[in-house]
Amino acid sequence: MRQFTLEEKNEVLENPFIHIHRKLDVLLNIGKLLMECGADTNRIIEEMLKSATFMGIPHNYLNIHISYTTIMVNLLHKERSITVFRKTPVHVPNMAMINAVSKLTWRAFERHYSLTTYEQLISKLDSTIPVYPDWIKGIACALGSAGLAFLYSGDMIAFIVTIICSLIGYFGRTLSVRFGCNEYVGIALGGFAAMVSAYGFYSHIEQASLVYVLVCCTLFMIPGVPLINAVIDTINNHILSGITRAIRTILIVGSMTLGMAMALYFSPMPAFSFVDIKPHVLSIEQIIGAFTAAASFAVLFNAPVRLLVSIGIGGILCVFIRNLLAVEFGFSIPGATFVGAAVMSVIYVKVSTWLRTSSTIIIVPSAIALMPGILYYRFLFDMLHINALNESGLVHMVQNGVTGILTIVGIAVGVAIPNVLAQKYLKSLKERRIQEYLATRHINDGQ
Repeated sequence: MRQFTLEEKNEVLENPFIHIHRKLDVLLNIGKLLMECGADTNRIIEEMLKSATFMGIPHNYLNIHISYTTIMVNLLHKERSITVFRKTPVHVPNMAMINAVSKLTWRAFERHYSLTTYEQLISKLDSTIPVYPDWIKGIACALGSAGLAFLYSGDMIAFIVTIICSLIGYFGRTLSVRFGCNEYVGIALGGFAAMVSAYGFYSHIEQASLVYVLVCCTLFMIPGVPLINAVIDTINNHILSGITRAIRTILIVGSMTLGMAMALYFSPMPAFSFVDIKPHVLSIEQIIGAFTAAASFAVLFNAPVRLLVSIGIGGILCVFIRNLLAVEFGFSIPGATFVGAAVMSVIYVKVSTWLRTSSTIIIVPSAIALMPGILYYRFLFDMLHINALNESGLVHMVQNGVTGILTIVGIAVGVAIPNVLAQKYLKSLKERRIQEYLATRHINDGQ
């Protein structure tokens, strides 16, 4: 692909219809990368519009439609209309990719890239962003689940056994997918493997704390990022994308729960779904568990290594605030969870500027330590055994479901609080920065 002269470079980036198909292809690539890596719909649209500004396409020319599996862009000007779309079949959270896309566009503004350079760098992102190998992700999943066992009052024995059972479940799921099994079948098999091993330890070792292994050994499979994004999209009026993410979340949690139920089908039913996971005291174990869970699950979301400690501290912050409000001030779990997520997200918007990263990259993984999906899977597990439940069991099942819904709404709204409170201010800052870069586009033209 030929390089532009300086005059051609500026003309291409200032006339929206020059190389318009290449420009639209860049927009689709950005949308595809962000959707497949777990960005919420608002962020995808913002990044695509920012890229359009760099390439000289006025926002009022563009109509962007985002669904969970398709990115569609229409350019309409007077009597001219062009519509392009791109499918997004793979969805694996990747915080490093989301961060890289945003940074690349800002760098394009700052260094005045040509369309060719920008286009090439965007196309190379998929192969240049490092990802953690499967064995590291497996260890991280195990540590994250074990951290939650510690957070919910388990002891060191429960911590170690949870690591073992979660590893078995993770590699069971990974191997089944590699052998060509359907994704949801693989999740069910992973849940089955983890629960069988956990029940084996529980039934052969007389240790009361091992009940927390049954509760936590499969928690690494709960899709926290899609769950949070489903609510964020819905409250931002991206209804189609939000509902699709929610349905996918239900399918994943349902598959995991089915695998767990199959593992316990022929066994005496342990009452692990009735185990109290609400905080009643404040302890150092909760801090250790929150840090371990947040930092470890961030590895599963491919967060950059340099941010893992900050994410772990964010997990401590939101969990400590939640537990403090619940234990000392009698807040409900959804209410305390909302305040914890909101305070953490407001603080981490500022922290993100110090760390030179996008706030989403550290806020969302930190909020995962609040474990929004644990009550969902317990609700679904009870649903599968509804015929065996008595009246108190039915009430407990409904409580899990209602509390789970309110809790995830609390987390999602709390995470979105900075944008809700300062949306106009943050938008004006971004626009000012863009205009400053655009004003310097011709500064070196005569040199």
